[in-house]
Parts: sequence; C-alpha cells; structure tokens
Amino acid sequence: MPAITPYEEGEHRFARTDYEKSAACARERLCSVCGTPMPVDAPVWRVVGAAEAEAIGAALAAAAPYRNLAPTWEGPGHRACMLYASMVCPYLARPQARRKVLDRGTARGATGAVVGFADYEYAVTDTQVLFRFLGVVEFLPHDDAATAHLAALEQEIAQR
Repeated sequence: MPAITPYEEGEHRFARTDYEKSAACARERLCSVCGTPMPVDAPVWRVVGAAEAEAIGAALAAAAPYRNLAPTWEGPGHRACMLYASMVCPYLARPQARRKVLDRGTARGATGAVVGFADYEYAVTDTQVLFRFLGVVEFLPHDDAATAHLAALEQEIAQR
C-alpha cells in the first residue's frame, strides 16, 4: 500500500491521497510509495502518463530542458518503488484506467514512463500538496504494458 494512501472507515482508500501523509513525504523527503527516506542530493522518480511522457520524450530528443510547469499532486519516490508502482497500480499500469476520485477521470493514455529527476520542489497549501520536478536524469518509456519495466526492477533489486 502506498505511503500516501488514506485509511478511512477501517479501509485503505486507494486512488486517494492523504494530505498529511503527502505533506510529510514532501517535507521529509520520503518515498510516496514505501514511506522511507530518499537520499539527499540524489535523483527521485515518478511515473507519468501519456501526455507528460510525450512532452519529456520530445524535450530529450531536441536536447532541451524539461520542467513540468503545471504542478502535480503526485509525489516522488525511489526508482525501484516507481518501477513497481508502474506495474501494479491499476491506474498507472492500464492505459484506459481512470481515476474517478476528485474529478480525475482522465485515462492515463496508451503510453507512459518512469522518469528520474535530479530534484523536486513542493508547495503545501491549505488543501493540497503540489510538486514540480527538475532535471530529467532517466527516461524509461513504456507502451500499454508497463511490465516492460520488470527487467529494470529485477536489476534494481539485485543491486541492493
């Protein structure tokens, strides 16, 4: 279960984000999946959907810098955790899956990517935690099947 998943009425509420948990992860540089610390001055990763994967891919192909100008409420994590999440999270792993919670009913799209960034910045408002990511250091795109990252995950685990 992701570290930012709320627990309400005796159940985990997947597809929702717990504000306090997300804020703690941002402030303390904790992985949003496993909740353990991410090294300072080391890259962070996140999983992106089709539109952002295409924008990052185009920027990299043009040797241009990429920065998500529109902040996202999805926090960063360890490389292994994000590779894993890209395969097991129903929204991240399935191209037509939709998040209907909080009016986020847009499909992920046919492609996506696990992306490493040099760093992130965040803002904690009264109602949400927003993230921006800086400096692409790794771009691992996938088509409709995020299981393409299985070998990378196995290698990441073997190195530990």
